[in-house]
This record gives sequence, C-alpha cells and structure tokens, in this order.
Amino acid sequence: MQIHPFAIYLILSALITLAASLLAWQRSMPGSVTLRWLLMSMTIWSGAYAARWFDLSFDAKLFSFNLMYIGILVMPTLFLIFTLRLARNDHWLSPRNLLLLAIEPSLSLLLMWTNGFHHWYYTSIQPVAQGGLVMLEFVRGPWYLVNTLYSYAVILLALTVMFLSALRLGPLFRSQYRLIIIGSIIPWASSIFNELNFTVLQGLDLTPVAFGISGILFAFAVLRVRFMQLIPVARSHLIDNMQDGVLVLDERHHIVDCNPALERLMGEPSRTLIGRNAFDLFSQWLIQPDELLHGLETGTEMRIPNAPSRYLDLRVTPLFDAYNQLNGRLIVFRDVTERKEVERKLRNANSRLQTQLIEIGVLQSQLREQAIRDPLTNLFNRRYLEETLDRELARAARERYAVCVMMIDIDHFKQVNDTYGHEAGDVMLKSIAETLTLHTRRGDFACRFGGEEFVIVMPNINTDIAYDRAEALRESLNSLHVSYGRFSLSATFSIGIACYPANGETRETVLRAADKAMYAVKRSGRDDIRSFDDLTPVGG
Repeated sequence: MQIHPFAIYLILSALITLAASLLAWQRSMPGSVTLRWLLMSMTIWSGAYAARWFDLSFDAKLFSFNLMYIGILVMPTLFLIFTLRLARNDHWLSPRNLLLLAIEPSLSLLLMWTNGFHHWYYTSIQPVAQGGLVMLEFVRGPWYLVNTLYSYAVILLALTVMFLSALRLGPLFRSQYRLIIIGSIIPWASSIFNELNFTVLQGLDLTPVAFGISGILFAFAVLRVRFMQLIPVARSHLIDNMQDGVLVLDERHHIVDCNPALERLMGEPSRTLIGRNAFDLFSQWLIQPDELLHGLETGTEMRIPNAPSRYLDLRVTPLFDAYNQLNGRLIVFRDVTERKEVERKLRNANSRLQTQLIEIGVLQSQLREQAIRDPLTNLFNRRYLEETLDRELARAARERYAVCVMMIDIDHFKQVNDTYGHEAGDVMLKSIAETLTLHTRRGDFACRFGGEEFVIVMPNINTDIAYDRAEALRESLNSLHVSYGRFSLSATFSIGIACYPANGETRETVLRAADKAMYAVKRSGRDDIRSFDDLTPVGG
C-alpha cells in the first residue's frame, strides 16, 4: 500500500459529494433525482481516483481507472438532464432524446473498458515509478479527444440553459441559481486547466478535488438557501404561469422582477423592464402615477394604447420586512379589456333601451290621448267625460262645491252637411272646438259628446255664473264665420245648463238634466240658453 497526499483531498472530496447526494435525496423538486445521481457520479470519480493512489498493483490501479470512467462519462449528460428539469424544460427530455443522450457515454464507456483490444481511447497505459510511488502513465488516443469535445459541448449547453433560466427569475431566486452555476463551473474549469497543463501537473487531475467545493455549494443551496424546497419552485410555476401580470418593485420604485404575462400585457420583454423606474413606466398611461405608488394598498384602472388597446386593472400591495419597513411593492395587472367591452356594450344597450322606453312612453301617451280624444276636434271624447265627471263629482261631494255642466248643440247642423258636404261640416266642427277651448278655464274640460253635441264641465261655480259664461260663449259661437272655399259658414247654438247637486247627484242625472234643458231650447225656437232650474216649477 502507498499513501499519496493527493489521495487525502480526493477522499475528502468524495465524502463531501456523497453527503450532498444524501441531502439531495431528502428533498423533492424537479431535478432533485438527477442531482442525486450527478453528485453520486462525482463521488465515484473522486473515490475511484483516490483508490489509484493507494494500491501498488497495476491491475488494481487499472480497475480503479476503469471504474473512475463511469463517473467521468455519465456526469456531463446527468448535468444537462438536471439543468433541463430544474428549468422546467421537461418536454426536451423525451424518450427519444434521452436515448440519443445515452449513446455517446455508453459507447465511450464500452471503448474504455475494451481499450486493450483497439487502443482507441488510450494508445498505451503503463505503470511508472516516481518519487517512490507507482503511478499510471498513459497516452491519449483519438476517441479521448472526441469524448472531451462532446463532454465540453454538453456542459456548455447545460450552463447556457441554467444561465437563461436564471435570467427569467427575480433577484431572490437568481442568487440561488448562482450557487448552482458556480458549483458547476468550478470542476469544469479545473478540467480545462488540467487539459491545458497536463504535463506540468505530471498526471494529477484537479477536477475530482474541485468536486468537494461543488458539493459544499450544492449542500449550502439545499440546506441554507433551501434551493430544493417547494416554495421557490411553486413561485416559479405559479407566477410564471399566471394569466395576470406581476411586477415587483424595490423601495426606490425600480422594477426588479416580472412574469411572462406582464411582458405580453405591456408588449415589452423583461430585459427592457427590469431596472426601470416605475414612475417612468406608468407616466405613459396614468396622469398621477405617484398616487398609485404611495400609501397603503391601492388600485386603479389604466388603458394601454397598444394595437389593440387594452384596459388593465392594477392592484398595488406594499411589501414590509420583519421590522415593518417598506422594502418594495407588488403590483398585479389584470386584463379587463373584455369586461370593459361588455360594460360598453351594456351601456349602449341601456342607452338604446332608455331611448326605446322614452319612445314607448311617448307612444303610450299618444295612445292614451287617442283613447280619450276625439280624432276630429281633438276635444276630450265621451269616454273621458264619463270617467272624469265621476271623479269630479266625488271630489265635489267631499269638498262641498257645485259642478255645472253645459250641453251645447249646433242648430240645423244637418243642413250644413246636406248643403256643403260632410267635409264642410268637419271644418266647422274643428273651428267650433277651437272656440270652446279658448273659452274654458283652467280646470274646465270640453268634450265632444257626439255628432254635433258638445259638453263643458265647469267645477266650483254656481248656476248664475255658468249662465253668464254660457251667454258669452254663445255670442262668440254665433259670431263665428268659418271659411270653406268661397263660402262663409255660420250657425246658431242651443245650450242647456245643469248643476250638481241641485239638478242631480250622479253623472247620469246631471247630464240628463242638461240635455233636457238644451232640448227645451230647441223646442222653443233654438239659439238660446236654458238651465234645468228654468224647467222646474217653483216649489216642485
């Protein structure tokens, strides 16, 4: 047995990577299984390399040399698989791609173990004595160069994946990736240094020793930074796959993190957003962005005039540390463009509905008017008279006042129709209706009772006043001359008056009394006024 001082470092390195592998075995996250085997391959490399410096037998040294190559050849592939799983690029690890990745390591291992037959990997491997120690001296073959170039290419690809994945994360998780990247670069840098200075180092390979440093960094990431725990993974999976945009600001309002959804909403990549001042960003769309970034939790809506424009709902939440000191803000952006469009359509629909309701109200009003108006004279019709007079008499009974009714008939109106035609009669009826409207008080209402008969209801007056108003109305009607073509039409009028409650206590009795008074005028020669009281004998 021989003891080389270099073997002590190799054993220490193997123990460190073994311990880190066991620690990784206790964690569960994407890439953790691959990390365990990656660290185990480092252990095999370091341990088998250390065994070469203890055993004096050439065959034993050669066995350790071949065993060491298990770790050497599988390590680059395991490192690439680990970074792909860690970066959530599992879709690259299809069975076909995994098979392709296994071809070169498997072929290299086969060539290494059968090197004595073809010498493609090493043209010669010989024991030599140096300083009292037995060492292996070997000359590299053509396949050694092929494997070295392939391994470095795979490692470079893995480091690129790791670096790009770290760029997509915020500063909090970027520091965790930094530990893994540094721990991965150190052994490969040692390997490159070893290849360039192989003769100077006299066969000593520094790469396995560097695995100890990598194992320490990996263990620190696992235990102290908790790189392998669920929270960072959940954050990455949740935040990066959210439909809402997320923006993180530091205490000076600089953007330190954002997710892919925000990039889509803003139309800008994260590399142009990270480091910018939020005031500069929001001032493009908000009149007073400082109100949004001061005080407690706030919210607002803003419009981004992209193509097409978008409406975003903002919710700003301050972030405090353990000492209740403000150390940043979390801003969540929700795309409410579809909701705003629905609201706009709803407002337009409500506006149209209001317009339609107004039109319906006007039509209903017109229908009501048509239902209670005479279409020719535009005076109230008999239906309105009956409904309204009942209400007026009920009110008069409560408040104890009189209601007088004036019944008016056009004398010899049939002769006008027979002589000049019904169109002339219609023109005359319209003119009479206009005169009746002019001579009614506010509160009175004039109605076309039928044919050439009209009724005027006059609340809160007595018979004498009603008689005087009837006389003034008759004079106006008698002096009316209606032009019809080359003719001037005129007529006389018979008017009967009856009052509630003296001449009747119901609508029917009052109208019947006014009608009797009017027909009394017609029987006595027309063109006169008579009240129902004039028909009643004194004391009768």
